[in-house]
Amino acid sequence: MQYHIRRSLCATILAASLVLLCLLPGASAAGAQKRGGTLVIGTTTDLDTFNVLVSNSITSSWILDLMYPSLLVMDEKANKIPYLAKEWGYSDGGRVAWFKLREDAKWQDGTPITAEDVKFTVDVTVKHSIGFNASLFSSVEKIVTPDSRTVQFYLKEPSVSFAPSAGFWLRVVPKHIWEKIQDPKQFANEKPIGAGPFALVRYQRGQYYELEPVKQGFFVESGPPLIDKVIFKVYPDINTLILALKKGEVDLCAESIPPASVPDLKKTKGINVVSGPSLGYAYMIFNLHSKQAGFLADVQVRKALAHAVNKDIINKMILAGNALPIATAVSPVLDFWHNPNVKDYAYDLEQAKKILDAAGYKDTNGDGVREVPASKGGGRLRVRILYDSGHAQQPKVVQILKDDLAKIGVELVADGMERNAYLAKRKALDFDLMLGRWGIMDEPADYLYLLYHSDTYGKGGINESGPNDPVLDKLIEEANKTGDVNVARDRVFKIQERLHEVIPEVHLYVEQYYFAYRDRFTGYRLFPSDLRGLVDPQSLSVVHLAE
Repeated sequence: MQYHIRRSLCATILAASLVLLCLLPGASAAGAQKRGGTLVIGTTTDLDTFNVLVSNSITSSWILDLMYPSLLVMDEKANKIPYLAKEWGYSDGGRVAWFKLREDAKWQDGTPITAEDVKFTVDVTVKHSIGFNASLFSSVEKIVTPDSRTVQFYLKEPSVSFAPSAGFWLRVVPKHIWEKIQDPKQFANEKPIGAGPFALVRYQRGQYYELEPVKQGFFVESGPPLIDKVIFKVYPDINTLILALKKGEVDLCAESIPPASVPDLKKTKGINVVSGPSLGYAYMIFNLHSKQAGFLADVQVRKALAHAVNKDIINKMILAGNALPIATAVSPVLDFWHNPNVKDYAYDLEQAKKILDAAGYKDTNGDGVREVPASKGGGRLRVRILYDSGHAQQPKVVQILKDDLAKIGVELVADGMERNAYLAKRKALDFDLMLGRWGIMDEPADYLYLLYHSDTYGKGGINESGPNDPVLDKLIEEANKTGDVNVARDRVFKIQERLHEVIPEVHLYVEQYYFAYRDRFTGYRLFPSDLRGLVDPQSLSVVHLAE
């Protein structure tokens, strides 16, 4: 039996909040599917790499997910369902996670996909410590392939989340190609051979990526994709992309649309707008190991800064009031896991000042910026904030933060960069504060380990704050190493309470995403989060020309 307990538990709130329709506006009825056409999809950032194991870019995911399969995918209500795997589940009280692969799955070059491909992908990921998946598979004791279609993961401890997490996040690569690569971290993979609904045929970096449908595949039961071609075109910013959509140069915006642009697009003839909430959240993270701002290791500084973040203004001015509030690292969308008793740090500049005064951070020379006590390094209370300058919201959030932090005597230095430079600096942990967002965070027992356990900091994963708290570590381990979902839930609740005390980051909002497309094509399926949206492989496999 498939293990769907937690997915169904949070499905109730998702079903109520997601606007997920079988036929989106403009969709035609079944049986009236017109084949052909070139679907042009607009993005605002370039693909960072064709190396699907290394890539950590949302734009790359949109393209690479069309070529490299996961064992599981999400349906429209965020339930994990079979994809490359036809069945999955647990045995031995949650200590063995197993997947059975489809018999008809082949790589683009005709080679059958087997359990050895899955095992090889995991082995390479762990051996070379590639990305956050390396941490995810740290709980695996051994991998067994009893036959060519079965993969069994023997876990060090029982787990309620390993199978859905591993099944969803691991992108399987062909062993017969990648086993010849000496350094998989540096492999450019410029001519990717995958196994998705589409294959890359030509591209020019920074400009476009052209893909054509694969005629034989396991992707959808109805057969191969209905369109002739998909082209991802790169635009310099969201405003230019929206203009291209209105002019008919683009059929679909992969990017979510800023709320301020939604009313105008809804009035534009030939354009449809649909929406659904994120399965992640936006955040401002503290680098507790910053060389330039060592004082961030002081929890009192972090607490003061948390009190100086005006989330209400950010929501109203930047997100048109459409965002959901969030106080913990578990989104309220995940109703079963979210601890409603954890209250947010209220926006209170006077309280922030009092905290800094009591901790010894005072403006001794009257220049408006506090000084750091000599015992904590001395100098001005100045922090750099890294952010994506091309993002629709982040530059505006920085301006609000800068104004409020100045009022409490903290100098905020804006460090905005284009997407790839931002990602590179982020990967190097070269920041004091950083604005970011997670696209999908839906298995708390796993991702809380990856985000906050002291063992995962600085290992190429997603732990970018680096808390080193024994109490937090113990709770995370207990949540991560149980086969009892109720025990895991209790620990996840306690983790949220402890994170509120430790403050490795400030959780800003859960975004309501808007996606826009022209009615020249129809049949889109809308999936939760901007990581999936309308460009999920399950959606692009069935999109077709409108009548």
